[in-house]
Amino acid sequence: MSGAGLRLGRLFRRESRRSFMVAFDRTLLEGPAPFGVDARATLERIVAAGPEAVLVGPGLLKRCGDLFAHRGAPAVVLRIDYPMVAEFSQGGREYHRMVCDPEHAARLGADAAVMCLVEGYADADNYALNVTAVAEAARRCADAGLPLIVESVLWGSTSPDQKDATRLAAISRIAVELGADAIKTQYPGTAEGMRAIVEACPAPVMVLGGAAADAAAVERFTQGAIAGGAVGVIYGRNVWQREDVAGMAATLKRLVHGG
Repeated sequence: MSGAGLRLGRLFRRESRRSFMVAFDRTLLEGPAPFGVDARATLERIVAAGPEAVLVGPGLLKRCGDLFAHRGAPAVVLRIDYPMVAEFSQGGREYHRMVCDPEHAARLGADAAVMCLVEGYADADNYALNVTAVAEAARRCADAGLPLIVESVLWGSTSPDQKDATRLAAISRIAVELGADAIKTQYPGTAEGMRAIVEACPAPVMVLGGAAADAAAVERFTQGAIAGGAVGVIYGRNVWQREDVAGMAATLKRLVHGG
């Protein structure tokens, strides 16, 4: 087994072979978002909730790495790119840039890396650059022994429906063909749509959470994702952008792992 394969396996619970991860990387794009103003305090609450892994940006790992520096702590998944799309486009234009190379991610102590593959750029050259960046990162992550999780999404300005199961299946498959070890993608709204994505994708598929929703809605789409074959969730605001982080985390762990 490769180093990347070994580290990828550690992101999943042995009994269920699934993973509950919490993403605290939105503040890399947004800055001090509500409930995330005190970055360390938010990370402390996330770590205490006991996810399998936490997704952060390189600067927060550098400053708060001690929260993960003990046996039993969550694994660290590092955001290594900066997708300037959707509400984060700049001057009405879309871009994608790397902000941390895989070798530096490994030196910082990351157990895996995450980057986006976005469909729907208004400028096709940006899509080409994004494809090239994913392929290059996959090669360098393999050399560094890091698994690469690609966030395959329909966030470009020309994408009319970000939950289109057929197009999500296509962009997720492309990400794996480029070298992704696992996929993070949008839940398409139904278990059947999720199943179509999973069946087209020869790598583990996890779902993202998006904007904070009410607890009942989060439970419904988590159940649908797992029923459709997703092997876990990587939720951000739907966990940490709440008063009761521990309570929501406990509910999600039950839904993901059973019991």
